[in-house]
Amino acid sequence: MSTMNRQWLLRSKPSGEVSRDNFQWREVPVTEPAEGEILVRTVYISIDPVQRYWLSEKPTFGPPTVVGQVMPARIWGVVEKSKSANYAPGDWVAGLGGWQAYCTWPAAAAERIPRWPGVPLIAHTSLYCMQALAAYFGLLEIGQPKAGETVVVSAAAGGVGSLVVQIARIQGCRVVAIAGTRDKCDWLTRELGADAAINYNSPTFAQDLDRACPAGIDVYYDNVGGDILDAVLARINPHARIACGGFVSHYNDTGAAPGPVNFPMLALKQARAEGFSCFEYVHRAEEAFSALRRWHEEGKLTYRAHVFEGLDSAPEALAGIFHGRNTGKGLVQVSAP
Repeated sequence: MSTMNRQWLLRSKPSGEVSRDNFQWREVPVTEPAEGEILVRTVYISIDPVQRYWLSEKPTFGPPTVVGQVMPARIWGVVEKSKSANYAPGDWVAGLGGWQAYCTWPAAAAERIPRWPGVPLIAHTSLYCMQALAAYFGLLEIGQPKAGETVVVSAAAGGVGSLVVQIARIQGCRVVAIAGTRDKCDWLTRELGADAAINYNSPTFAQDLDRACPAGIDVYYDNVGGDILDAVLARINPHARIACGGFVSHYNDTGAAPGPVNFPMLALKQARAEGFSCFEYVHRAEEAFSALRRWHEEGKLTYRAHVFEGLDSAPEALAGIFHGRNTGKGLVQVSAP
């Protein structure tokens, strides 16, 4: 009997919130690898806000997903069968796979994951991944923080934001983290070393931000846009830098979102806001991963993965990203490492 591949296909494009109704479950025989191909058993599926963009009608960070297609996602897995001299069964690999239990890839499409002593596969999903490139280069290249400056980070308890908080602290900055629950704020200050953490759901958010940033804001790492961006713009210092990595508050918008009221502050403060994508730094990945690994080994940086169990949980995991249900990197675990 052939092994069956469990998959989630896109059934319909969401209008607003993503739901399970937008996806269709299917089980089909696993596609055996041809010459030069490998069969990969999925262990972890990355759950990221960018996947909502992939469900839009127009190209954004990549082409739109076609109805009837397996929902795309980055995956980490184990080679089960190989017809390539470059890989053997048991090797760890990563790449663009999808919401499915198995992927059959040309060997050239796979990225080899090194088996470093003491580094489990789940660490690669959180520290040595595309989101880590966004955190590292977005802060250091776009934000250009200097020791003693105040760095504010939104969505600070997510996979990207939690790394930004720690990298800013390592640079000697005063770090103010913004998150959506008291538990997340406590984690950010007690375990990740943020100097202050603010709950954006608090009715006193504006006053809390003033108290946390008495000398203004020098660098803002923006993951959300919206009202939080507006609040930060009102408090930026001259020559502040804003790294625009994401706009989670707008991903489910069905119409045009209003622009920030305080956008003129960029001119008044001679400040700079710059958008970027982690994909433009892939060729420099080794630079970032070497630094992150060194900091991790020195005990200066840690990670947390928020693991949703089982492939069946993927639709709810993606929807939950936009409601702050994850702390750390969002993953669906499909099989054992």
